[in-house]
Amino acid sequence: MKRIVLAVVTASILTVSAAVSAAVSAAASAQADPHNGGGLHKSDQVCSISPSPAAVGETYVVSATGLPMLSAINLWVTDPNGNTTGSPLGSTPDGNFALNESSSSAGTWTYVFSGPTKNNMQIYATCSVVAS
Repeated sequence: MKRIVLAVVTASILTVSAAVSAAVSAAASAQADPHNGGGLHKSDQVCSISPSPAAVGETYVVSATGLPMLSAINLWVTDPNGNTTGSPLGSTPDGNFALNESSSSAGTWTYVFSGPTKNNMQIYATCSVVAS
């Protein structure tokens, strides 16, 4: 029974990781598409990083506004090597999050704010910073 539960949990984690990787790829494609205005556009959800670009080890602020209120929010971070890690942020009473972050290596770091929607993950906002 423990092996079955472990297998289900492992499969769920891999599914979420694959969904985040696909979302990050879609976000990067959208940002590179000149016909898309340079990024993903949702009229009420914004993700920004300041300062950007940033030096390796420098503290920067990752901000998201227009997120769902009183709903679970997750943060997924993809490093320049394509490794993605996730953290639950909890909920926000006003739809805003601001986090101090820093990059441990040079390259593009991508931040994805998401939340669960039934059995699927919904991407709310995505932004990236280049660390050098």
